[in-house]
Amino acid sequence: MYDSEILYRTIKLSEKVYNESMYGVDDLYRIKDLSHSMDHNHWIGKEHLAKKFYDLYNHDAGKLLVLGGWYGMMAYQLRKQWPDSQMNIESTDMDPMCEEFGYELFGDKDIAFSTLNISDSFIITQYTGIVNTSCEHMEQKDLINIVKSKDPDCWVAFQSNNYTDLDSHVNCYPHAEIFADSLELNWVADVDTLDLGDFKRFTVIGK
Repeated sequence: MYDSEILYRTIKLSEKVYNESMYGVDDLYRIKDLSHSMDHNHWIGKEHLAKKFYDLYNHDAGKLLVLGGWYGMMAYQLRKQWPDSQMNIESTDMDPMCEEFGYELFGDKDIAFSTLNISDSFIITQYTGIVNTSCEHMEQKDLINIVKSKDPDCWVAFQSNNYTDLDSHVNCYPHAEIFADSLELNWVADVDTLDLGDFKRFTVIGK
C-alpha cells in the first residue's frame, strides 16, 4: 500500500520545514500536518475511493478536480489509477502552502496544484469529475452548490465520516446513506462505508 518514495519525500520536506524554522520561518506545525497527511487512514481511504472511482468512471481521458486536496495524496492516488497524461488531474486547496508542498511531494507525477477557495468564483463546468474527500470540513451549502453548478454528466466522488470529535468536522453523518441523500445527486452509482476503527468513512459516487 505505502509508497516508500513518497514517504521519504515527506520526511525530507519535514526536515526542510524544521531547517527553515531556524531562520525565521516559524511553521513547525507543518511537520505534524505533513505526517498526518500520510497517516494510514488517510492513505487507505483515498486509495479506496480512487479504485472505486476508476472502475465506475470507465474512461481513459478527462479532467479531474480535487477539492480540499491538501498536499496531494488524493490526486496521487487518482494518478496511480490513470497513469497516462490524457487524464488531467488538478489538486486544489484554500491553503497556498498546499500548492507549494504538493509540487515538492508529487512534482513528477503529472499533477497540477493550485490554490482555490470554493467560495470563490471558478469555472466548474470544464471538469468531467470532481473529487472531494474533505466534505466533513465543508459547509453543506457549498457541497450542494458544487453539485448544482457542475456539468450534468460530470461525476462526483465525495467522502465524509462520522467522526464528530473535531471542531473542524462541521459536516459529519451517522450513516453513508444519509450522506448520499444530502448531496441531492441526480444519480447515485455507489455508496459504501469503510470501517477504520475509531470512525467510519463514507464514499458516495454518482452524477
